[in-house]
Amino acid sequence: MRNPIGGLSFVNNIPLKWKFTLIYLMCVLVPILTINVLFFRQMSQHIQSREQNNLQMTIEQAAKKAMNMIEGGVTLSHSVATDRTLYEVLDKEYTDVVEFYDIFNEGLSGKMKPFMSAYTYVENISVFTENPTVVSGSNYFFLDAAAKRSPWYEAAAASPSSVQVLMYTDVDPLNAKGIKDYFSIVRKLNDYPLYGRYAKYLRIDLKPSSFDEILEEEKPYLSLRLLDSQDRILFPSSLHMKPVAGADVREDDKLTFRSPLGNPSYIRGWKLVGLAEEDRFQTAVQSSSRFIWMLAAVSTLLPTTLIFVMLRSYNYRIRRLSRHMEKAKNEKFDLIVLREGKDEIGGLIRSYNRMAAKIESLINDVYKLEIQQKDMELERIRGEMKLLQSQVNPHFLFNTLNALLVVSAKNGYSEVTDSIRNLSQLLRRMLSWSDAPVTLQDELHFTEMYLKIEKFRFADRFDYQFDIEEEAASCLVPKMCIQPLVENACKHGLQVVKGQRVIRIEARRTDAYLHLQVEDNGKGMDEERLQEIRSLMNGSLDSDENVGLRNVYKRLRFQYGERVDFSIDSRPNEGTRIGFRIPAMTADEGGGRNVFGASGG
Repeated sequence: MRNPIGGLSFVNNIPLKWKFTLIYLMCVLVPILTINVLFFRQMSQHIQSREQNNLQMTIEQAAKKAMNMIEGGVTLSHSVATDRTLYEVLDKEYTDVVEFYDIFNEGLSGKMKPFMSAYTYVENISVFTENPTVVSGSNYFFLDAAAKRSPWYEAAAASPSSVQVLMYTDVDPLNAKGIKDYFSIVRKLNDYPLYGRYAKYLRIDLKPSSFDEILEEEKPYLSLRLLDSQDRILFPSSLHMKPVAGADVREDDKLTFRSPLGNPSYIRGWKLVGLAEEDRFQTAVQSSSRFIWMLAAVSTLLPTTLIFVMLRSYNYRIRRLSRHMEKAKNEKFDLIVLREGKDEIGGLIRSYNRMAAKIESLINDVYKLEIQQKDMELERIRGEMKLLQSQVNPHFLFNTLNALLVVSAKNGYSEVTDSIRNLSQLLRRMLSWSDAPVTLQDELHFTEMYLKIEKFRFADRFDYQFDIEEEAASCLVPKMCIQPLVENACKHGLQVVKGQRVIRIEARRTDAYLHLQVEDNGKGMDEERLQEIRSLMNGSLDSDENVGLRNVYKRLRFQYGERVDFSIDSRPNEGTRIGFRIPAMTADEGGGRNVFGASGG
């Protein structure tokens, strides 16, 4: 026969232990370690990319918040710049201070308070005009020579744009010797040329602390800097107007993140720059690496342990089987005593044990065969003698009954003649026994012959009743399935009863089942005796107690199996009721065949 593995036949020469070791190294250990190394590298790259994306989203979110604050200030400046009443009041020349304050109280006083309340990050709103009749105070100021030397005015006057966003330092109004940081939105008020006699400017000072708060919110993740178009730090306010160090602005640095503030001309070139700590990436990678290597250890140890257990089980049982097969060469067929398992090796061990037991049994059978054959021959002769004896005795009794029947008929003993005739027919039926089923009508006719004999015996103290449905009479039943129940009722239930003795037989058919019941009004039984009889139903027939009842039950179970229901009910001094339910079948429905032979137990 050709080798199915061809040129790989050398594998058959490798011991099983080394085969499993090679499989473990090449198919388990090396692949797991390789996969975990590649997985670690891929996860490290993924974690770094994820952290970079998260930090980029963080700086973009902070840039959006800063832009919203600046745009809020610009929107506020637009609201003030479109107030026609403000232009009219600031462009008017007043004759004296009293006239100005009258107009101020009517139109300007409290005009800026709603804006200050709505924009919490606005520190102050100031309106400047070159109108010399305007008295400086509150939110309104005369644009004098000192004011024109301020950084905000110089930037606004030199710019062609109407809106400027500036970060500068100037004199602190609360401390003439001190310097204060300003973050202002400056707007030229020129929306109404009709009131353009005097130049007017709006300056909205934003709170630098509000910008510092935005940058501080992201401090756990990034160190943020707000830069202008010349890469000077505007915020944090402690570093403003300082150029960024060269290491902080490298475009290719993975730790530096940028986000432009927006496209409007007044902040064009402004950007938010964030510096991440290198330890942040290393911490995230180290946390993942611990998990990955722990997973690698588990995924290595678990298969290693499992392969070791399986190899030990396989190798141990194979060696035991090999040793016992060596013993078989010396005609020692010892059984392998161990938990063989349900796998192929266990199957081999079980097959060996069966083979060894079979060989041992065959060896013993050869020595005992002659003795067993002699015993079987002796049993056959004894059986033939018993059969002959069982045939002679009923025939002798049958011939004697026929002689008595002739004598009784000649002398006019009609009652005796009927009883002898019924007994003779009973014996004739018993001698012609076969396993073929009979109709319920025939079985009841046979049972009635027995009841007539009992009636002859008890005379007027005994009676019987039949309640048989027409559909049930044609159903097939096992032979002698009712008469033993009737005989049992007469023998055990009615014999000691005083007064009228009655046996009632009922039969009815449902769609699929035939129901039969034998009831007497005898002495009945208590519950203890009833349970004892029920427990004897499956006992051996060697006992003489309730033989007929047990014989009927066993034959029904043999012929119908689980499809038969058998019941016994009784009460003391009220009688006993025995019934059973079997599948209903007529000769036509059974197709003329033996409907009981194939049902089994």
